[in-house]
Amino acid sequence: MDFLEMFFEELREKGNESINDIKSFLESRDGALINDIYRLFHTIKGSASLVGLVGYKNLFHKIEDYFKSYLAGQGELSDEFLSRLLSIIPPLLERDGDLSESEVQDLIDRLEGKKEAETTIFSKEQGALSVEYIQEFLSMALTTENSLMRGDINSALRIIRLAKSKLTSTIQELYYTKLRNILSNFDTLIVQEATNAKKKVRLNLEIGDEMVEKKDSKALIDILVHLVRNSISHGIESPDERKKIGKDEIGVITIRSYVLNNELYLEVEDDGQGIDFEKVRKKAMERNLGHLRPEDVIFVPGFSTKEEADGTAGRGVGLDAVKNFAMARGGDVEFVTTPGIGTRFIIHFPVKSFLIKVLVLEADGQQFCISTQDVLEIVTKLKAIDGKVKYKDKVCDVVYKSSNPRFGIITRNYRAIFVDNIVGIFDGQVSSESYPSVKGFVKNVYVYPLPIIDIDSFREGEVKKTKKINVLLVDDSVVTRSVVSKFLEAFGYEVIEAKNGSEAISYVESSNCDVVVCDVEMPDIDGFETTRRIKQIKKDLPVILFSTLSKEQLAKGLEVGADAYLSKEESPERLLRLIEKLVG
Repeated sequence: MDFLEMFFEELREKGNESINDIKSFLESRDGALINDIYRLFHTIKGSASLVGLVGYKNLFHKIEDYFKSYLAGQGELSDEFLSRLLSIIPPLLERDGDLSESEVQDLIDRLEGKKEAETTIFSKEQGALSVEYIQEFLSMALTTENSLMRGDINSALRIIRLAKSKLTSTIQELYYTKLRNILSNFDTLIVQEATNAKKKVRLNLEIGDEMVEKKDSKALIDILVHLVRNSISHGIESPDERKKIGKDEIGVITIRSYVLNNELYLEVEDDGQGIDFEKVRKKAMERNLGHLRPEDVIFVPGFSTKEEADGTAGRGVGLDAVKNFAMARGGDVEFVTTPGIGTRFIIHFPVKSFLIKVLVLEADGQQFCISTQDVLEIVTKLKAIDGKVKYKDKVCDVVYKSSNPRFGIITRNYRAIFVDNIVGIFDGQVSSESYPSVKGFVKNVYVYPLPIIDIDSFREGEVKKTKKINVLLVDDSVVTRSVVSKFLEAFGYEVIEAKNGSEAISYVESSNCDVVVCDVEMPDIDGFETTRRIKQIKKDLPVILFSTLSKEQLAKGLEVGADAYLSKEESPERLLRLIEKLVG
């Protein structure tokens, strides 16, 4: 997918979001929606600018200005204006080319009421597999049916395996794309931005074969664009300035990627002037943000050190969006800056893999799994002597033995795992998370993720913990309590459930637990008040807020003493890392 295709896909997505938000605002009068709409139009304008669609850039710059004036208290957004805006957006979403200057002026005239707005009915097309592709699988199904009718099981199995392989590849192509492909035309965009800023900038890409989910690709482009524009606007000096201080007149922006500890790292580095923290402090004081560290204030929504907004920076959209992107995916963003040398932003979040075939095992009431590639053989005659079992001409260490073993799994590194039951072989989606003796978690087999044991580091006691940690789980949803409890119990945690804040507070007053995992939106007493009261009773008891929070709610959670936050949209296995970090 090239950048023009990506832009029009993003235009349709964010355009529809803006339509829904405008409609919601007209119904609810929720002022927070105006800021969301402003951000959407700002993003579209910035993307249009980067791909060279001047018409779209000018139109959305104009639209953005209306909202910016309103947010600054210098203008109004009448219902009539918003209604006209609703009428001009849908036709834009059906185009695949830029707007001419006359078309832009015509749309602005309609927006300002100088011309009558037209009502347009539009449809949203859905992507589909080709007819030929579907026919190929129908043919496979018919051939398989004929083979089975002839009793030719082997032929049927071969066709089924082929079909499964093709479907797996197709699904992977639908869900994932190479990061290198997303950034293939980024150098052109850098040139455009640098030219607009009257600077000289060269792009250096150090990108490997990392894969990202396609649903994240547009957001990923957005945050990289934010960082690059930040570097060009605030970091890279003008050619004359660079010459004066002995630098090459051409600045360098480097984007690199790598995987470390099951997380994807993206770095955007420039060789500019670095962050002027004195300037940041001054601006923070002007905005009554002097209580925040300069290192934190640059991530506050709307913060900018630029005196006047222009087409590329200073409009209050940027680093906060970068931080939100990383945190929403269970990661974070850090930066390193040196005056006169440059700045490097580091974004990281967990890597997601695709499908893996696993053997699901059960031992002492707990489920876990092992990659079928790691299995040599399943045996039923179990006889271990001094923690060892003989397999053919090898002696294998028994690294796990359940209370009533019926099956033995011999692994490729000649170790043995004795379990009560074999549930079956499944294809599961894998989430790669770092955890002792676990190389990931498989989803879509059970309602909760199952750990995939690492046979090279697995030892007795890793699946069933010897040290019991008591977790107080507070949530009014019986589904959430059931899923999270079952998952934590699979790792040997003792889970105490509370369906509301009052129950949780009573438990903390009368009993002991090691950590609290608490929902926010609950009847009676919400998670914020529950956290505040728990901290009054036991100030050192760790509390993890487990919810879907806005930035404002997250700040409130930290104010009342919460130690960590985990979004319900994140994979529940991250709870393990948080609990381990807080409890040890």
